[in-house]
Amino acid sequence: MNRRRQRGFTLIELMVALVVSSLLVGMILAIFSRMSLAYRGQQQIAGVQQVLAAARATIELDAKQAGLAMAQGFKLAGAPTVAHSPVQVTNSSTGPDQIAFFYADPTNQAAVQAPDPTAAEWAALPSVTVDSTGGFVAGDLVVLSKPDLTTAGPLGGANIATYDACVMQIAPGGVVVGPPSMLRFSTAPPWGRGDSSQCSPPRSGLGATMIYKFVAHAYRIDPDPDPLRTAIGPLQGSLTGGLIGTAADNWTDLAYGFTDIQTALQVFDKDGIDTADLDSDGDREWYSGVAQDAVTASALAPPGGLLQMSISLVARTDRDVEGIATQETPDLIVAVIPDNNTIGDHPKVTLPWAIDPTLPGRIYRYTTFQVDLRNLGVGR
Repeated sequence: MNRRRQRGFTLIELMVALVVSSLLVGMILAIFSRMSLAYRGQQQIAGVQQVLAAARATIELDAKQAGLAMAQGFKLAGAPTVAHSPVQVTNSSTGPDQIAFFYADPTNQAAVQAPDPTAAEWAALPSVTVDSTGGFVAGDLVVLSKPDLTTAGPLGGANIATYDACVMQIAPGGVVVGPPSMLRFSTAPPWGRGDSSQCSPPRSGLGATMIYKFVAHAYRIDPDPDPLRTAIGPLQGSLTGGLIGTAADNWTDLAYGFTDIQTALQVFDKDGIDTADLDSDGDREWYSGVAQDAVTASALAPPGGLLQMSISLVARTDRDVEGIATQETPDLIVAVIPDNNTIGDHPKVTLPWAIDPTLPGRIYRYTTFQVDLRNLGVGR
């Protein structure tokens, strides 16, 4: 009798199949792991780029508006004889710069109507009759802007508009709908003073004083040395432009992941001597160092003035990314002329994970953009 032929796998065949299958599964898992790591890294990069784009759009809009209806600066109650610059920079060569922009908001405006207050009336009770109080409420910061079209432009040709501008605050109950419509202003600090001498008496008629809401936006990286705050990198903003100089400026967090702000300013000095940026243009100089503080400490009247501003923002991922971390921070300086270039004065820094590859790291990205300061009455 014939024995049935037995069918099946031998133990050796099973072991070989198991080894081959394990190898295939391992390869698939390795590929998946790499793809997952790359995907997470790209998500992190996309997040940083979005945050940078949003911050850039916000700051760029303010920079473009800077000086509107106050090209020659504005006066405050705390220093009634000083014209503050519509663009202000606090430079740091070892950390982020701080920037502030000031301008009038033309979406809310009122024109002063007769009768004009005398100097005595204005000092005793600062108030004006206006064509409309729409859009204004008690507590609003406003700029009173008195235009003058008789000033010759620094480059010749047509005259330019110059402004006598000051900032006041609408007093409690200071919006009178009328008729006549009136605005009354506070004499209390920090935005008012007893004699209201930061503002000359408003006028009506030709070249009437205009009243606008005052926009004051300042930006900085939170200087708090707390490691927990440093780790999240808050970009902060102040709706008083940092003008009060105390906690009352109410710096609030706008976004996270930011590590640096660097600025540079192009100044029109019209002296024909190229002494700073070595670009062979004697009338226009770039400042990227501490000189920015000086040229924005007070408003510059023609023929001097600000022409352009370069702003660089640096942000990083909010968590460590393996394998593709940035080795050093962006180099926001020109070493040959550190104080007179178009970028800034903050050199690159080698990051810890570049020295010790076993450490996980983060991805850094930056954006640099230039803005023409066209509202400052200088021209190019």
